[in-house]
Order: sequence, then structure tokens, then C-alpha cells
Amino acid sequence: MSPEAVEQMIKAVLPDATVRVSGEECNFTVEVESHAFAGKTPLQCHRLVNDIFKAQLASGELHALSIKTRVPAAE
Repeated sequence: MSPEAVEQMIKAVLPDATVRVSGEECNFTVEVESHAFAGKTPLQCHRLVNDIFKAQLASGELHALSIKTRVPAAE
């Protein structure tokens, strides 16, 4: 799985997201900033991102995913 594929999958579910991906092959760290996280607990935000990759994690295509989430600062 490529970093670009990881970013595209997140943006397909969270179109307003700013996404940064680091890592390679099957181990990635993602930083996701989205208004969709407003009012959610950190655990809810991480589950939202993790659920995007359920099939890839189950198949082994993606082995490890470290997630950091935040809501964009108010302007």
C-alpha cells in the first residue's frame, strides 16, 4: 500500500481533511485534520479513521497505522 493510497482513502471519507502520511509498505503514521472530528472524543476520531482501513488491516495489506487527529483551528 502506498502513502498516496492511504491519503486517497481518508479523503474519500473525509473530503475536507488535511492529511499527512509518513511510512512505507504496510506501516504508516497519519495526521488528519478535519471538521468532522468536532464534538467527538479522541477515541471516536481515531475509530473513524481506523474504520476506513478495516479491510486492509484484516487482510494484512496494512499492518500498522498510527493515527493523530485534530479539528482545524477556528479562524
